[in-house]
Amino acid sequence: MERIFVSYRREDGQAEAWLLQERLTARLGGAAVFLDTSAIPPGSVWPDRLRQALDNASAVLVLIGPNWIRAADEWSRRRIDQEGDWVRLEVAQSLESGKLVLPILVSGAAMPPAESLPASIAALAQRQAFELRHATDIDRIVNHLVRRLADPAPDGSPGLYPRPAPELPDPLNQEKIEVALRGSLRHWRLQRRRLDPCPPDTEVSAQEQTGLYREYRFRTFQDAVSFMHATAPGCDIAIHHPVWENIWRTVRIFLTTWDIGHRISDRDVQLAKYFERAYADFPTADPDPND
Repeated sequence: MERIFVSYRREDGQAEAWLLQERLTARLGGAAVFLDTSAIPPGSVWPDRLRQALDNASAVLVLIGPNWIRAADEWSRRRIDQEGDWVRLEVAQSLESGKLVLPILVSGAAMPPAESLPASIAALAQRQAFELRHATDIDRIVNHLVRRLADPAPDGSPGLYPRPAPELPDPLNQEKIEVALRGSLRHWRLQRRRLDPCPPDTEVSAQEQTGLYREYRFRTFQDAVSFMHATAPGCDIAIHHPVWENIWRTVRIFLTTWDIGHRISDRDVQLAKYFERAYADFPTADPDPND
């Protein structure tokens, strides 16, 4: 049963939504977060599966980017003003049911004033908003959300979740790496590379870097470049960047954590999962049928 519902517009905040889902899932478990990744044609009827997921949620994250309120249909009418707009329905139902609602401001967006919002969601402007610009902001948001969910209820009953210890960026041992490669990262492989040129004053034992490697195929060269452009903001937010290159229709990605001696950490695993989700949702992906 989903406990946290992530509301966002696909064209405005998708990378941040993926990152929040990955971090929350790592803290709370795979069933704790609902993030709808299906394509939503304009004017489609709000499906029951979203309504049920929202009913089951205890907290709702509303990702607001620069175009969240300005998004319009083909006749230049604001979607947020239309009663059938999915984002508006999600926010209105969340506020009406008294759920914990956290606005998350991404890509430099500002909180819309109440008078710019439909009456049914005007109260959103009064909720505490969080800015999401860097990886430290993700940790701050996740920690705040977990604390709010873990606090005892007014009647003294236990909260939904325990208070987890903070994650540490330690190198992963071989066993944990192999578990990841057999599971959600089964299309990735372990790769060792020589540092060339080696940084000054580098010991011989640190001249080799170990990382996670994966190739993604696309229908055209422009599709490959578009994938890199679409996923780059998430790398910036995580402050963890890949070694990657584009060769015609292929994007090659190598992930390693340089400040722990070019070894693999959980940051690499989480970023690899981020790329996997992005590729699964990318409309012009061209996966190998043998994978």
